[in-house]
Amino acid sequence: MLGLVVLAKREFEAWFLAAAESLRGRRGLPVDLSAPAAPEEIRGAKEWLSNQMPPTRGYSSTTDQPALAAVVDIESARRADSFDKFYREVVALVKTLSEGEANAIA
Repeated sequence: MLGLVVLAKREFEAWFLAAAESLRGRRGLPVDLSAPAAPEEIRGAKEWLSNQMPPTRGYSSTTDQPALAAVVDIESARRADSFDKFYREVVALVKTLSEGEANAIA
């Protein structure tokens, strides 16, 4: 049985920070949002996102996380080393599973 475990460094939201430009204008984020230089080194990625939103809004992992995950740019998110690792592992797993199906059919 195949499995895969890859964790975000510090917080899941660090992946959003790496791809911040792709989230411009979404969920109250500013239209000129830019990714911080080292997104995975920021302690408090949720707070960073909250600070970019209007003061009365703030970031909510319950509602904002799924909405932002649906639109985040995968290639930009790969700037975060842990997301890039996740991406590469998923691609390898899909390739392995596809090869297994091809061998089962042959």
